[in-house]
Amino acid sequence: MLSEQLKQLQGSPTAKFFRLAKEREAQGHDIIHLEIGQPDFQPLPPIVNATIEAINQGKTTYAISSGIPELREKIASVYSEDHSVELNPNEEIIVTSGAKQGILASIYALLNRGDKILFPEPYWVSYPDMTRLSGGQFLTVPMQEDFSLNQEAIKETLSNTQVKALLINSPNNPTGHILSSSELFFVKDLIEDANLMIIADEIYNDYMYIPSSFKTILTELKDWRENIIVVNGFSKTYSMTGFRLGYSIANKSLSQGILRFIQASTSCATTFCQWGAVTALEHRLDAQKVIEDVFPARRQLLLDEVSTVDGLSLDSVDGAFYGFIKYTYSDKPSELVVEEILNHANVATIPGTAFGDSADGYFRVAFSRSEDEIKEAFKRIREFMK
Repeated sequence: MLSEQLKQLQGSPTAKFFRLAKEREAQGHDIIHLEIGQPDFQPLPPIVNATIEAINQGKTTYAISSGIPELREKIASVYSEDHSVELNPNEEIIVTSGAKQGILASIYALLNRGDKILFPEPYWVSYPDMTRLSGGQFLTVPMQEDFSLNQEAIKETLSNTQVKALLINSPNNPTGHILSSSELFFVKDLIEDANLMIIADEIYNDYMYIPSSFKTILTELKDWRENIIVVNGFSKTYSMTGFRLGYSIANKSLSQGILRFIQASTSCATTFCQWGAVTALEHRLDAQKVIEDVFPARRQLLLDEVSTVDGLSLDSVDGAFYGFIKYTYSDKPSELVVEEILNHANVATIPGTAFGDSADGYFRVAFSRSEDEIKEAFKRIREFMK
């Protein structure tokens, strides 16, 4: 009975391992959850208060599909003030039900059935199913050992295959890699030489632990705006995961395509949550301060803890809040390694192969948990591996 379109979808590997962890938890085991990429702090009180106030004021009806004007105007002003990027809030910004919907809508806006999109691998787990759902096809090129773009392999792929778009995620989930200036220069050349379209997933751009020249690709490639769709949202910086709010930035034509997708699917993002997002942007410096006060220490703790475990290594974490840990103590596939860690150490993680076949030999942990939980998790892992 199920449609052929949906039969193609593989489902979310992160959801699968979260379910396995919850099942073990239901059996009475004390599980430390390092598998889910969700900040463990609450939204700032002004965000919560503004959302509640919007409900009390009756702002609970449909919004226009592109998003309430106040939020689009606030997004435009933030990009102008913080990044010196000028946007037309009425033509270039669409509010979406999460950044995830923004990426899906962008893929739909770009790809005809059979068109190809390229992902550097490891990639976020949902990109392939999004492409399958759209009727497009995806190709992958494994990154270099340091998780930078494999430029020669990408050029070779583009020379042999007609590719319409490249989807880049910086800071990257799961590796934490941040695109360098040379990598951005390479992306610019791809746009110029192949008229390639770029989808830039920038949801982690407030989680950076190394000096970087940019927070949005729009500042570095401002002369190629017609070829770029930027997607961002409120889940990670503001811990508003359940609010389901994101936005896309694109030229007028592509934004109209994204808007049609919104109208055909969810009609609009939740109205009162959008009012909370306006306040979130007004308090963005406070939200960034929360991140700066907590996450660099957790990152360093993770690096220190991994270094104490024989057979595990983690060279660096440049951004986001994940450690993509390489294991050499076992030659088993990463799915089996992750299941053993869950069943014997009661620590939930995600296998590397969830992010592409070339990532076998790795597993991902999220350090969006307390320092005590991170310490306890690796104490358990050390004991298990002994």
